[in-house]
Amino acid sequence: MVLRVLGVSGSPRAGGNTDTLLSYILRLFEERGFEVEMIALRNLRISHCASCRKCVSTGRCVIEDDAIELCAKMLKSHVIVIATPVHFDNVSSLVKTFFDRTWWLRGRLSYRVGLAAAVGRGYGLDSAIAAIHSFMLKHGIVLCHRGVRARAYEAGEVLRDSQALRDAESAVNHVSKVARALWQSSDPELSSSISLGRPHHSPPQRYSQR
Repeated sequence: MVLRVLGVSGSPRAGGNTDTLLSYILRLFEERGFEVEMIALRNLRISHCASCRKCVSTGRCVIEDDAIELCAKMLKSHVIVIATPVHFDNVSSLVKTFFDRTWWLRGRLSYRVGLAAAVGRGYGLDSAIAAIHSFMLKHGIVLCHRGVRARAYEAGEVLRDSQALRDAESAVNHVSKVARALWQSSDPELSSSISLGRPHHSPPQRYSQR
């Protein structure tokens, strides 16, 4: 069974430091026998969540745009890597908009293994990583590494951050082992409970009126 890694870049800048770091991480996974795919949010048409609450009754977002296909890719993946530049001490608006559109997936992403990566000049790295971790934990995605923090500003500078590159390798090693332990388990009960795309609890019956 070949395990799949989906890498999501939240940078509005093609070929920038966030893309470069994510590509580096995905290459490490590929070297370890994983099938990898990279998606750039800037290339997708993703509308804001309308807070219409229709997904509560239908079990699916009713806004037909590229967010639906990206959610489907997440459901088919075993590892999810989200990389963002730091914008105002947080994730980029591209990332936050997509996060909001995944509400309807609640319970269906359990047991995927997650990895967060953030690129910035220094400030805001921890808070951006924390935002990604919060998103992943909300969905039941397993975390086994603190995340990759890279300092960079000029194009290509991320590859000169030797500590970030070492952290990336350590992260990929940890995530690879955990993903294989989960998804290639010989325990039939565990294997059944983490089958791809299977909801682990009913959708919420109540929804915030905010």
